[in-house]
Amino acid sequence: METPVVSLDTDKERENVYEPSEDSFLLIDALEMDLKDIKCREPLICMEIGVGSGVVITALAMALKKYCAPHFLGIDINPEACQLTRKTSTANDVNIDVVQMDLLTALCKRNVFDLILFNPPYVVTEPSEIMGDDLISKAWAGGEKGRQVMDRVFPIIPDLLSRTGLFYLLLIKENEPHAIIDYFKNLNISGHIVNERKIRGEHLFVLRFEKER
Repeated sequence: METPVVSLDTDKERENVYEPSEDSFLLIDALEMDLKDIKCREPLICMEIGVGSGVVITALAMALKKYCAPHFLGIDINPEACQLTRKTSTANDVNIDVVQMDLLTALCKRNVFDLILFNPPYVVTEPSEIMGDDLISKAWAGGEKGRQVMDRVFPIIPDLLSRTGLFYLLLIKENEPHAIIDYFKNLNISGHIVNERKIRGEHLFVLRFEKER
């Protein structure tokens, strides 16, 4: 998969939007590893929760546009991230609809998403840190166990994911990846680790989930 061009040109963008980093690129690597399978499934609607700079969903759109031309949706609570994602998609000649939204609060639960991506705020912090107004902190502050934000999303995934859909989730070791896999198993969604990497004191994981048949 080709890495998109991402330009944080202004001080406002650099201060308020999470710049592509090792976690972003690990998630792209995981998608590249599974790209053949993703193409075979011919996804119609793909969504990224918390798009940030738009680097991940843009990379996916670039990789799929010659094959199945799905509709791409990016959501983020941060208006600066939404604007930058639009800029990133345009600069890389793909079309992504971007909606400012607090996680999945305004989506209808109709099992229509064939691919869902989520690189959540995962850093372990004091619970109070996820409640602040600072836009950039919302990209990384995860509260207790780094799980307070992502735990709001997990129960909704089964109602959004299509019958043959895939859900990719990026985590760190402190988020307890195996406990999350067990949680989804109780929802009849099977998961496993598809990629991992140790960097600067963090152990990153990418998990892949799909509905049990």
